[in-house]
Amino acid sequence: MILILFVAESLFLGYGGWLLIFNTSTIVGRAHNTYGYNFFLKPWYSIFMRCIGIFIWLLAAVAGYAMLAHI
Repeated sequence: MILILFVAESLFLGYGGWLLIFNTSTIVGRAHNTYGYNFFLKPWYSIFMRCIGIFIWLLAAVAGYAMLAHI
């Protein structure tokens, strides 16, 4: 059961981090079109989103280690 949770968590957080790091312009464009705020077009916002993506990858690594350490 823990192995299934590990795979699901790794795929979910890995893909989410990948989207935020490598497809930042798509995410920022969707947020701007959906909400219409110019806040999403600030130059620092895309850097912030990439940092969140790296944080998600680190979270996936720590959570994966914690899950596999209990097997």
